[in-house]
Amino acid sequence: MAEGAREGGIDFEALRQKSIAAAEAAIREASSRPDLHLVQAIQALDDTDKYLNITATRASEWYGLHFPELPQMLQDNVVLCKLISEVGAREAYTPENLAGRGFTDKKVEAIITARDRSKGGTISDGDIGRVKALASLAVQLSTLRGGLNDYVESQMKRISPNVSEVAGGTIGARLMAKAGGLDRLSSMPASTIQILGAEKALFRSLRTGARPPKHGILFQHQAVHTAPKWQRGKIARTLANKIAIAARVDYYRGSEDASIKAGLDKRLESIKERYKEPPARGPEPRFPRRRDERPPRRNNPRRR
Repeated sequence: MAEGAREGGIDFEALRQKSIAAAEAAIREASSRPDLHLVQAIQALDDTDKYLNITATRASEWYGLHFPELPQMLQDNVVLCKLISEVGAREAYTPENLAGRGFTDKKVEAIITARDRSKGGTISDGDIGRVKALASLAVQLSTLRGGLNDYVESQMKRISPNVSEVAGGTIGARLMAKAGGLDRLSSMPASTIQILGAEKALFRSLRTGARPPKHGILFQHQAVHTAPKWQRGKIARTLANKIAIAARVDYYRGSEDASIKAGLDKRLESIKERYKEPPARGPEPRFPRRRDERPPRRNNPRRR
């Protein structure tokens, strides 16, 4: 043993090794939490959505130089990309190649007519190969996105069943990711949960005096974005209250409580019944006059 490692009957080297081992075990245990894996999954889902939209839009615009009528006839970019990757150039759109793809006879006839009357330019074999590769990548991203979405929904029902029931699997996972985990979400007040995802608007209101945001991620909930504007704030507040309760039940108890969702539905019906009509508009706010509209400053005789 090195000199000075033991002092007063205490083996500092052994104590150091035990402390390091305890810290490594704590880090290993924290990294194995299922809610942190769920946070990574929902963030990967959002990133995949972004890449999918960019890739599918680029493939559609590039292919539109060759066959501009087809993107106008197919509004779904994923369906269009799948068709581009499997069929290819404009001349290959025949009734045989379009059969078995879920198109009606009228749609197939319209595509054939558009092919014959197309105003698009010619495209080389190399360019059509690149467009097909880009469209194939968009299809693969769409498949990956579907798998990630199914994983998030199933994990939310297992890890946080009450939040999943109240907010929905995807929205609950986004709230959890914004909070940093189920433990932090369960310790947040409802007022903070209500504006998660609207931090920029909140700081702008604090800085400029503008109206504070009424909702952030919760705007994606069907009960909020389908409601009239004068009801959205009340519905978002009610939803945040129930999510705060659900997160606490999920973290500390871990069992499903049907009364939370029942209470939410009852409160939403009460809001829709009580606030059917928009509130009466008050007087217009008085804004301060501009600097050039203010009266000239009078001279103070005391300063003379």
